Amino acid sequence: MLKKISLQYLCIVILFLVGCHNEPYEGEIIIEDNSCLLAMQATADAAVNFSSATENNYSVLCQVYRGALEDQIEFCGDEDSSLQTLVDALGTCVLDEDLCEEAITATEIAQEDYENATDDTLEDLCNAYVDALEYQIEVCGDDGTLQAIIDDIGDCAPVFLDLVGNWRLISWLNDQGIDIDNDGEVTFDYLEEIDCYDNETITFNGDGTGLFFYRSIAEITYTPTGPEGEDFYVDCTNISETISFTWTQNGNTVAITFSDGTTINHFRNADSLFVVVNDGFTATSTVDGTSTIVEPVTYVYEKY
Repeated sequence: MLKKISLQYLCIVILFLVGCHNEPYEGEIIIEDNSCLLAMQATADAAVNFSSATENNYSVLCQVYRGALEDQIEFCGDEDSSLQTLVDALGTCVLDEDLCEEAITATEIAQEDYENATDDTLEDLCNAYVDALEYQIEVCGDDGTLQAIIDDIGDCAPVFLDLVGNWRLISWLNDQGIDIDNDGEVTFDYLEEIDCYDNETITFNGDGTGLFFYRSIAEITYTPTGPEGEDFYVDCTNISETISFTWTQNGNTVAITFSDGTTINHFRNADSLFVVVNDGFTATSTVDGTSTIVEPVTYVYEKY
């Protein structure tokens, strides 16, 4: 693969080196604090390195060489456009455009898999995403963006958060948007439009016990306004209810068991705790009192 482009770019580099050493530079040279001379030397060094590029380091050395040429243009000028011709000939510094496109596609797929990973697959898919990013850097080059993503991801080791402490309910999430406050705009976080449930908490104790604190409850009704529309009404009542439980944790899964033997699995990631409630949102029709709109809701708690 490298042999296919070697002759083209090697000739470019050789022409540059020969031109630098055997022919006078005829363009206007603006020397300010030796910036032009330093730029010319940097270009010559980069050209030498690029002339011996391998398949593994081609993109990096090409980008360095192209950057040096652009710096020389900036500091020395380019009256006959010969330097710009070299820059244009280098192109995107991609060894194989098809290979680069394939790498980009692979990275996009790996990213989607990583972002939709479960607790059991998170570490493996994270490493696969990092591998895809590194391969894209190898064949396509990088302006620092891809490496920044890798640095931000870290070592892909799962984070096991200390569960002990207090957690507060902050969101009811659903991918089915509803306009609960009847302002003409749907929301995917139902609590944003429900003036209730603003102080519901969970306390996890170090001995494996815990408490749910319920301080409000909402009665939600709706009135149909057309074939596909409805107006919602929320009536919030303050309550004070405490429910005890025991808990165990296995990786990112937190099993909460109530006194009647019912166990509900919660899942946590960093400082957030999630649980899906199948009938989390229920609204009753004001027309017949029996028809309902029911939506599953993901409860999201944050540690505080």
